[in-house]
Order: sequence, then C-alpha cells, then structure tokens
Amino acid sequence: MAVDKSSPRDNALWALALLILAAGVAGFFYYDDAMLLVRVLGIVAAVVVALIVVARTERGRGMFSYMRETDVERRKVVWPTRQETLQTTLIVLVITIIVAIMLFLMDTLFGWIVRRLIGAGGAG
Repeated sequence: MAVDKSSPRDNALWALALLILAAGVAGFFYYDDAMLLVRVLGIVAAVVVALIVVARTERGRGMFSYMRETDVERRKVVWPTRQETLQTTLIVLVITIIVAIMLFLMDTLFGWIVRRLIGAGGAG
C-alpha cells in the first residue's frame, strides 16, 4: 500500500484549487442572468486557475509530467493508411457475414433435428 507523502502545503493548494472550482461553478449559477458566453468563460477561467494551483503540488507536477509523456508516446504511434483501414474494415464485415450465415444454418439444422426428435412441427 502506497504511503501518502503529501505535505501540508500541497494539501492546502489542493483545497484552494477545489475552492476555486466551486466558486466558478457557483458563479456560473449565481449569474444566470448574464450572457452564457461570459458564464462559460468564467468556468473555463476557474478551471485554468485551479490547474495552475494544482501544478504547484507534487502530485500535480507528476500528473502533468505523465500527460507530457503520454503525448510523446501518442506521437510515436504509426496510424494505418486509409487503404489499410478500408481493407481491414471489409475483412471484418465479410467474416461477420460468413459467421452470421453459418450460425443461421446451424440454428436451422438443429431446430429441424430437435423437431424431428420430439415429433413437433405437424409432420405425421
């Protein structure tokens, strides 16, 4: 189990960030007669300021470092070309149709066999 090593300063900064977010949300609803764009910009500003405050904490620095590393890894991904994507999609569709037909035929066959075994189906 990991031990929480956060300092009192970090805890205070996290609390401040939460207060800033709460104030942004409260302001959004309190000023409901103001233009929507201004209210949304107020919330966005509160989120940005809260993120700046959180970035000053140890966990915040770790979180932003992780996000930077994630972006570096995302840039290393080799995305398929349009032709590869279309070919793969067509293969999946064809196989899905083939499996659906096979399941239909097996269901029909097994249904016929069961009807014959129990004597149902009106055959005399």
